[in-house]
Amino acid sequence: MTRVIIGWLLATAFVSAPLQAQTTKFPFRLNWVAGGEHAPLFVARDKGFYRDEGLDVEILDGSGSATVLQLIANGQSPVGYADAATMMRGVSNGMPVRAIGVPLQLSPHAFIYRADAPRPTKVAEVKGMRIAVTAGDASMVMLTAFLGKVGLKLDDVQIITVANPAAKDQAMLNRQADAIMGFFIDQGVRLEPTTGVKVGYTKLYDLANVSTLSGTIIANNDWLRDAKNQDLARRFLRASQRGWQYSAENRQEAADIFVKAKPNIARNIALGTFEGALTLARTERTKGKPFAWSAPEDWKDSQDLLAQYAGLKPQSDLNVYFTNGYLSEAPYTR
Repeated sequence: MTRVIIGWLLATAFVSAPLQAQTTKFPFRLNWVAGGEHAPLFVARDKGFYRDEGLDVEILDGSGSATVLQLIANGQSPVGYADAATMMRGVSNGMPVRAIGVPLQLSPHAFIYRADAPRPTKVAEVKGMRIAVTAGDASMVMLTAFLGKVGLKLDDVQIITVANPAAKDQAMLNRQADAIMGFFIDQGVRLEPTTGVKVGYTKLYDLANVSTLSGTIIANNDWLRDAKNQDLARRFLRASQRGWQYSAENRQEAADIFVKAKPNIARNIALGTFEGALTLARTERTKGKPFAWSAPEDWKDSQDLLAQYAGLKPQSDLNVYFTNGYLSEAPYTR
């Protein structure tokens, strides 16, 4: 009997050791504090999709796309989530980064305001506005492009820069700002049930057809030169795509999983934010394509808008911005 037990223990050790060796720590930094738009990542972790790929993924909060982009560029966080327009500006300034997946392909940027003082609901109401933004926020790039497209300059509005998202929200709620630049899938969903103040929003897309590719998975170019890291990127993206697919088909469960990980966020807010994000996951050019696959034409449209109205230095080769080469086809399993 003793020999049987010892044999079983030895066999178990030899089986489990390779499995443990295959598990790789993979930190992934978000653009902001985790919200419903990030639910598919938590679903992929909870359902074991990352584990199936041999990854132990740690989902880290961020503090704005500009800050996260800098961490990716200097290799401190080689893979992260940031705004596409902010990344494009970084690339034009020589940052060694590239998008390897684009989960949000339409812009969620909007003017968000108190419902009892709705402004702007039309372009004529923009001039002279007090607009609150967060330092390091991707919204400034989009605001600059919007103003340029409607024939205004930054000097035509009063920019109120605050230190963090909570301060931005309070500036509008306390009437220190007429509106904030934010995401309709975030503040537009979250503020009313959490503060009791009714809010409204006007999307930049609806106001002046202003949109760019948005939430983007970005990697450091130097990190990607290593074949082992390329394999890590493919595995991480495949499991994340699987998480998006599963979440889109099981929205209620996705909200439950996210709230389990982030119990400080109300379930109705998490679900509303995620469902809003799903409306941004495709463009006309990417329908029928794998999740996070982006079209060169959409990158060109984004570059043209930012070059014309936001001072972006255009790149002759769009491939410096992105690659679809690490993405997988459905059903996103090995």
